[in-house]
Amino acid sequence: MKKQKISKGFTLVELLVVIAIIGILAGIVVVSLRSAQDRSKKASLQSTLASIVPVASMCVNDGGSVQGPTSNTTGGGPICDLTDIAEEWPSLAGITGMNYRYMVTNDTTISAGDGTNAVVTCTVATNSCVLN
Repeated sequence: MKKQKISKGFTLVELLVVIAIIGILAGIVVVSLRSAQDRSKKASLQSTLASIVPVASMCVNDGGSVQGPTSNTTGGGPICDLTDIAEEWPSLAGITGMNYRYMVTNDTTISAGDGTNAVVTCTVATNSCVLN
Protein backbone atom coordinates (compact mmCIF):
# COMPACT_ATOMS: atom_id res chain seq x y z
CA MET A 1 0.00 0.00 0.00
CA LYS A 2 1.32 3.39 -1.04
CA LYS A 3 1.52 6.18 1.46
CA GLN A 4 0.15 9.47 0.28
CA LYS A 5 2.33 12.45 0.90
CA ILE A 6 0.41 15.23 2.62
CA SER A 7 1.23 18.64 1.19
CA LYS A 8 1.47 21.40 3.77
CA GLY A 9 2.42 24.32 1.55
CA PHE A 10 1.88 26.02 -1.75
CA THR A 11 3.55 24.90 -4.91
CA LEU A 12 5.83 27.23 -6.82
CA VAL A 13 3.27 27.53 -9.61
CA GLU A 14 0.55 28.60 -7.18
CA LEU A 15 2.82 31.26 -5.69
CA LEU A 16 3.76 32.58 -9.13
CA VAL A 17 0.10 32.81 -10.16
CA VAL A 18 -0.75 34.79 -7.03
CA ILE A 19 2.23 37.13 -7.53
CA ALA A 20 1.19 37.70 -11.16
CA ILE A 21 -2.38 38.54 -10.14
CA ILE A 22 -1.15 40.98 -7.47
CA GLY A 23 1.13 42.63 -10.06
CA ILE A 24 -1.73 43.08 -12.52
CA LEU A 25 -3.98 44.58 -9.84
CA ALA A 26 -1.21 46.94 -8.70
CA GLY A 27 -0.74 48.13 -12.27
CA ILE A 28 -4.45 48.87 -12.61
CA VAL A 29 -4.44 50.85 -9.35
CA VAL A 30 -1.42 52.94 -10.40
CA VAL A 31 -3.04 53.87 -13.73
CA SER A 32 -6.29 54.81 -11.96
CA LEU A 33 -4.49 56.99 -9.43
CA ARG A 34 -2.54 58.82 -12.14
CA SER A 35 -5.77 59.56 -13.99
CA ALA A 36 -7.35 60.86 -10.78
CA GLN A 37 -4.34 63.12 -10.16
CA ASP A 38 -4.62 64.61 -13.64
CA ARG A 39 -8.33 65.29 -13.16
CA SER A 40 -7.58 66.92 -9.81
CA LYS A 41 -4.93 69.20 -11.34
CA LYS A 42 -7.30 70.22 -14.13
CA ALA A 43 -10.04 70.97 -11.59
CA SER A 44 -7.59 73.11 -9.62
CA LEU A 45 -6.67 74.98 -12.79
CA GLN A 46 -10.34 75.49 -13.62
CA SER A 47 -10.98 76.85 -10.12
CA THR A 48 -8.05 79.26 -10.41
CA LEU A 49 -9.26 80.61 -13.74
CA ALA A 50 -12.85 80.81 -12.51
CA SER A 51 -11.68 83.18 -9.76
CA ILE A 52 -10.22 85.53 -12.40
CA VAL A 53 -13.26 85.74 -14.67
CA PRO A 54 -15.46 87.95 -12.41
CA VAL A 55 -12.59 90.43 -12.04
CA ALA A 56 -12.02 90.47 -15.81
CA SER A 57 -15.75 90.91 -16.37
CA MET A 58 -15.90 93.84 -13.94
CA CYS A 59 -12.86 95.36 -15.66
CA VAL A 60 -14.41 95.18 -19.14
CA ASN A 61 -17.80 96.43 -17.89
CA ASP A 62 -16.08 99.45 -16.30
CA GLY A 63 -14.39 100.33 -19.60
CA GLY A 64 -10.98 98.80 -18.92
CA SER A 65 -9.14 96.02 -20.64
CA VAL A 66 -7.67 92.79 -19.37
CA GLN A 67 -3.88 92.78 -19.15
CA GLY A 68 -1.84 89.62 -19.34
CA PRO A 69 0.15 88.46 -16.32
CA THR A 70 3.77 89.51 -15.86
CA SER A 71 4.69 85.81 -16.04
CA ASN A 72 2.68 83.14 -17.83
CA THR A 73 3.38 80.59 -15.08
CA THR A 74 3.85 82.52 -11.85
CA GLY A 75 1.19 85.13 -12.52
CA GLY A 76 1.63 88.55 -10.98
CA GLY A 77 0.69 91.94 -12.26
CA PRO A 78 -2.77 93.50 -12.33
CA ILE A 79 -5.57 91.73 -14.17
CA CYS A 80 -7.10 95.04 -15.25
CA ASP A 81 -5.60 98.28 -16.49
CA LEU A 82 -7.97 100.31 -14.29
CA THR A 83 -6.36 101.50 -11.05
CA ASP A 84 -9.47 100.91 -8.91
CA ILE A 85 -9.39 97.16 -9.69
CA ALA A 86 -6.28 95.94 -7.87
CA GLU A 87 -6.58 92.14 -8.12
CA GLU A 88 -3.49 90.40 -9.47
CA TRP A 89 -3.02 87.25 -11.50
CA PRO A 90 -2.67 84.18 -9.25
CA SER A 91 0.24 81.82 -9.76
CA LEU A 92 -0.19 78.58 -11.67
CA ALA A 93 3.09 77.25 -10.29
CA GLY A 94 1.26 75.79 -7.27
CA ILE A 95 -0.34 73.17 -9.49
CA THR A 96 2.59 70.79 -9.20
CA GLY A 97 3.57 68.37 -11.89
CA MET A 98 2.05 70.42 -14.69
CA ASN A 99 3.57 73.24 -16.71
CA TYR A 100 0.39 75.25 -17.13
CA ARG A 101 0.62 78.72 -18.66
CA TYR A 102 -1.85 81.57 -19.00
CA MET A 103 -3.01 82.31 -22.53
CA VAL A 104 -4.90 85.61 -22.59
CA THR A 105 -6.14 86.19 -26.11
CA ASN A 106 -8.32 89.26 -25.60
CA ASP A 107 -10.82 90.83 -23.20
CA THR A 108 -13.32 88.04 -23.81
CA THR A 109 -11.31 84.83 -23.43
CA ILE A 110 -8.85 83.70 -20.77
CA SER A 111 -7.41 80.22 -20.99
CA ALA A 112 -4.61 78.15 -19.57
CA GLY A 113 -2.83 75.12 -20.87
CA ASP A 114 0.53 73.85 -21.99
CA GLY A 115 1.29 76.97 -24.03
CA THR A 116 -0.17 75.58 -27.25
CA ASN A 117 -3.36 73.75 -26.28
CA ALA A 118 -5.85 75.17 -23.81
CA VAL A 119 -6.85 72.84 -20.97
CA VAL A 120 -9.39 75.29 -19.53
CA THR A 121 -11.06 78.13 -21.42
CA CYS A 122 -13.04 80.85 -19.67
CA THR A 123 -15.43 83.27 -21.33
CA VAL A 124 -15.65 86.65 -19.63
CA ALA A 125 -19.07 87.57 -21.06
CA THR A 126 -20.77 84.46 -19.67
CA ASN A 127 -18.64 84.11 -16.51
CA SER A 128 -18.05 80.46 -17.35
CA CYS A 129 -15.09 78.11 -17.61
CA VAL A 130 -14.97 74.76 -19.36
CA LEU A 131 -12.43 71.95 -19.50
CA ASN A 132 -11.29 71.29 -23.05
